[in-house]
Amino acid sequence: MKKIILKTKNYLELHLLDGEKRPLVIVAPGGGYEFTSEREAMPIVHVFNANGFHAAIVYYRETMLMYPESVQELADFVSEIRQASLPVIPDQIYLIGFSSGGHYVASLGVEHQLYGENSRPNAMILAYPVITGKQGYAHDSSIKKLYGEITDATRAAFSLEDKVNIETPPTFLFHTVEDTGVPYQNSLFFFSALNKLGIPTEMHLYEKGPHGISLANRTTPAYGLDPLEYEKRFQHQASWINLAISWLKNLK
Repeated sequence: MKKIILKTKNYLELHLLDGEKRPLVIVAPGGGYEFTSEREAMPIVHVFNANGFHAAIVYYRETMLMYPESVQELADFVSEIRQASLPVIPDQIYLIGFSSGGHYVASLGVEHQLYGENSRPNAMILAYPVITGKQGYAHDSSIKKLYGEITDATRAAFSLEDKVNIETPPTFLFHTVEDTGVPYQNSLFFFSALNKLGIPTEMHLYEKGPHGISLANRTTPAYGLDPLEYEKRFQHQASWINLAISWLKNLK
């Protein structure tokens, strides 16, 4: 297993299928900009590997960088992948982010122009992402982790729906209406901003399911449920990952 380490303790852990040139998916787990949710790390890698993708996990909270250093580092990781001698198709580098990891990923998606042409992801998948700083919808602790304080100015700076631009990559979103940890309006705000500019986007909004559902199968149980019970309860929501992979494979 190869790791890419730049200037901090944060690192990119590579899980390459083989030596063949393939698309690469970089996984950014959630954890409230505080820790790494393992339920949104290796289980995701296994699914993408099984579908013919190289994969990597970005451990981005080993060193607690604040904005904009956090986004700069992700940009550097993407640039490094593109320039390294790796069996990766350079125009098929995709990012998937969960919860706060969705905000981390989408931050680069809307601001990659600030960090060089090699830093742009070719597409993004955002799973129940933190997006907005708007009161009533925001994940306030994430704002504090990135900016140190919560003010009108930091709420505005945190709100990625207002930073979407014509160069933002195609984006797939998934959320649940029952999510009380990160309200589904976070995804709706981002989807609407993308759609307004004609950026390819697809969103799947499920009625049932709590925050942090991950793959919604026996490999990612939570909430005190037995793995098989968890899988049975959320078998409908589990469809999102295959929809996301199909969407990726059909991008023009």
